[in-house]
Amino acid sequence: MTNETLREQIANLRQPGHCFIKWWGADESLVDYETIDSFLNKIGSIDEVTGIELIDMEGMWRILTELDPDPLSRSAEGGSEVIRWAWKDRGGKEHLTTFPFTPEGVMELMESEFFD
Repeated sequence: MTNETLREQIANLRQPGHCFIKWWGADESLVDYETIDSFLNKIGSIDEVTGIELIDMEGMWRILTELDPDPLSRSAEGGSEVIRWAWKDRGGKEHLTTFPFTPEGVMELMESEFFD
């Protein structure tokens, strides 16, 4: 798809609440997730996009829990919702890391060592 076609498709598909994009190239088994705004900002530097799906916060939460490398939960903390990530380091020591349940917090979690 050309950059202009992608922009048009995103504009036509985007509904209130959509804040993430799942996209892939020729190899559909290799997908990437980003915030829509981040994707649109770097669209010119992406070589090939053959498909997209727009996702809201609850949809992204389902994706995260399906990937489930470590236990994730959501809870209220200080008037906001947070993601709690329980994980063990290589020595077996348990840790708990929290992220705000926002598009930015979800991306921070995904870009951390969550998938290592």
